[in-house]
Amino acid sequence: MQKKTTILLINKKGKENKIIQIPSGIILHWRKYLLLINCLIILLLAIIGIYIYQKTSEHYIDKLARANIIKNQIDLVKVKQSLNSIDENIHKINKSLNARGLESITIENAGGIGDNIEITDINNIAEFYANKIKEIKNTLIVTPLGKPTHGNISSLFGNRMNPFGGLRSEKHVGIDFKGKIGDPVKSTAKGIVIFTGVKGSYGKCIIIKHNNYLQTLYAHLSNSKVKVNQKIKAGEIIGTVGNSGRSTGPHLHYEVIHNDKKIDPKLFLKL
Repeated sequence: MQKKTTILLINKKGKENKIIQIPSGIILHWRKYLLLINCLIILLLAIIGIYIYQKTSEHYIDKLARANIIKNQIDLVKVKQSLNSIDENIHKINKSLNARGLESITIENAGGIGDNIEITDINNIAEFYANKIKEIKNTLIVTPLGKPTHGNISSLFGNRMNPFGGLRSEKHVGIDFKGKIGDPVKSTAKGIVIFTGVKGSYGKCIIIKHNNYLQTLYAHLSNSKVKVNQKIKAGEIIGTVGNSGRSTGPHLHYEVIHNDKKIDPKLFLKL
């Protein structure tokens, strides 16, 4: 019969005392049992640690393998060529803007990415060019580009013979486009209307102010569809072709003004 040791638990608050019986072997050999329990806990923790380590290692090995696949698929030489091509095209855009009397789009660190590019640099480079391309887009939106109406050009910027007869020449400060009364006239850039109404020999006229100290003028209209201080989008219909003011027939007179100086709109018909 197994020997047991009786332990009396006395409650100091006067409540009922408790008696428990523990095998005497446990009390006599408690150090061994405690050591065994500690060993079991350590063994369990070691098993859990090894399992976590293996799973974590497998995860990182898989990630490393995927990273190496992506790295091998990236052609750094091709990336360099593409980025240098972007720099060259930005230079061409600036050259075109300069020809129109506009300021260049400043891009620090452009003009070649060098030979020390690494794969880890690609994200930063991509973000850099994404922001700069966005700036170029915003600049082009407010720069008058293209034709304000679909008609062909009937008179260019510069000196011309007086269309009302006579041998005297006169300076023509815009471009005339053929058209029929009622043909739509579109804004060539984003801006705000600063004038709409009758303006001397221009007849019914609209003037739109853009960024970069630019304005566009649309004259001899039959109708205006905008009002002063109205914000206009590029390509928005603002009026219709007419024959008002000093005009020999239905057409649109179109001007581009930079810093209060009238410049040849033909520079802005194509980028």
